[in-house]
Amino acid sequence: MKKRLGLILVFLLLVTGRAFGAGFQLFNEGSARVMGLGAAVTARDDMVESAWYNPSAAVFFSRPEVLAGSALVIPSIKYEPKAGGEYEMIDRVHPLPFFYGVFPVTERVALSFSFNLPYGLTTDWPDDWPGRYDADYTSLKTFFWVPSISFKLNDKFAIAVGAQLVYADAKMENAINVSPLPDVRARLEGSDWANGWLVALTFKPWEHTTFGLIYRSEINLDLEGVASYENVHPLLSNAFKRGDGEVFLTLPDTLSLGVSTRIIPGWILSADLLWSGWSSYENLTFKFEYLPGTGLPGTLVKPKNWHDRWALRLGAEYALKPSWKLRFGYVYDPSPIDDYTRGPELPTNDRQLFNIGVGYLKGNLQVNAAYTYLIMDDASTAPLGSPANSSGLDGDYEGDTHIFGVDVKLKF
Repeated sequence: MKKRLGLILVFLLLVTGRAFGAGFQLFNEGSARVMGLGAAVTARDDMVESAWYNPSAAVFFSRPEVLAGSALVIPSIKYEPKAGGEYEMIDRVHPLPFFYGVFPVTERVALSFSFNLPYGLTTDWPDDWPGRYDADYTSLKTFFWVPSISFKLNDKFAIAVGAQLVYADAKMENAINVSPLPDVRARLEGSDWANGWLVALTFKPWEHTTFGLIYRSEINLDLEGVASYENVHPLLSNAFKRGDGEVFLTLPDTLSLGVSTRIIPGWILSADLLWSGWSSYENLTFKFEYLPGTGLPGTLVKPKNWHDRWALRLGAEYALKPSWKLRFGYVYDPSPIDDYTRGPELPTNDRQLFNIGVGYLKGNLQVNAAYTYLIMDDASTAPLGSPANSSGLDGDYEGDTHIFGVDVKLKF
């Protein structure tokens, strides 16, 4: 019954647009307004997106508000071997939908709700590329539902607590070298429900300046599904049998600290520091009913050894006219990936994001749009002999990403 409900829910979500992520952590793609500000919104007490970014701000709203929209992520990554040549990832456009709502109950109590995809990953390499023995297709989708309740302690302090309800779906494909026979094609699919929690704080020492803080717990995923194989020679049928499979993965805990100020007339300036506890991602563990190549129960462990990181986010909003807002943002997002364990399923490095956005307000309706250009530092392949490089890759990955966002906000 649990699996059936999950499939039904995913189907309903996919009807409105398939949801994929272009990277593992997607906090910048939370809305067009958020994108335009480089996601430096932890201390903004006037944005309905605080339902995700800091729900304690909900108690400073006087009326209910909702916002819905989508971001479109268009990544481009290629691998350049040192020996020459080039291999490009298959181009795709990945929609990321979102919804936020804030609902004041009393002057000191408010409810909020958010739905988004803050973590995701899709990499799709050609089936015959040199790195196919490590990965040629990887997809991870994480759907977050976050209900929260906030309390205003006084005119300066507010707190909130919330639950994180998560549905995750993953699919991984790669080739297995059984030379001199043709490659075996392996596919592992799985899904899981998980949960976590959050706590948030808003502090307004002055009317023009606000501080914000939010901590989100780890999310432990046990993605259960099926491991299957194609192009299996009859001589190897007992070594590659269809059976149950599991993937164990931990999404990191995060801490965001922010400040915003209106001290300059016409402007709202903001800055955030986001800490992500990626050191919890020590291994990517696979459990098989029939371990590929043996046909016996077994476990495969891929070391990751990622590192905790701080990201810097800056935002500025200018009131061009009462009905028009211009937004600018910058993000420096250092990679948590260890150079020794970087694999083609996520071949990224340090990233910089340059953001611009615009909003138009008429009555209780606001329409927002934004554009982000993401550029990453070139990333070298893991050393030959590394567990992340069984394909013998020796070269560099390089790439960039274009992100477009649009949303509509309604105040009741």
